[in-house]
Amino acid sequence: MIQYCRSLNRLLVLICALVVGACATPGSAEDVLLKVDGNVTTALRLSRAEFEALPRTAIAAKDKSGDSHEYEGVDLAVLLEMAGVPLKEAFKGEHAAKYLQAKAADGYIAVFALPEFDHQDFIVADKQDGTPLPDGQGPLQIVAPEDRHQSRWVRELIELRIMTAN
Repeated sequence: MIQYCRSLNRLLVLICALVVGACATPGSAEDVLLKVDGNVTTALRLSRAEFEALPRTAIAAKDKSGDSHEYEGVDLAVLLEMAGVPLKEAFKGEHAAKYLQAKAADGYIAVFALPEFDHQDFIVADKQDGTPLPDGQGPLQIVAPEDRHQSRWVRELIELRIMTAN
């Protein structure tokens, strides 16, 4: 049953990638909400409409001041799998040198090891408590509830890049 669910999840991710790719039209840089690129099989340039059409998830987390919020968005692992990044069972051998670099509009960068996706939840949120993220946080923000100091809660996220360590 677990193997069936994993296969079904992979099929859903593949269908989403095909739909997003088929609907994507080259636009100006202003039309792109989020880029997923680097050492990926399929680079993504998602508009707001394409991002909002992806499977949604919600996660409860506390902000820096300790207030609880519900963040809604897209599972970060789903975005990476759409771009062909090997995660979980597919993460083997040569892929061990790969990592995720998340970049904000102001140039801030945070790094994630790909094996973290085996045991930790991360989302690319566009809503907090049912409303769009406030200015200075959005339109997109990585939410990592288990990160104690929230230094990887990248605000104003614009790019996810897969890099390979030398």
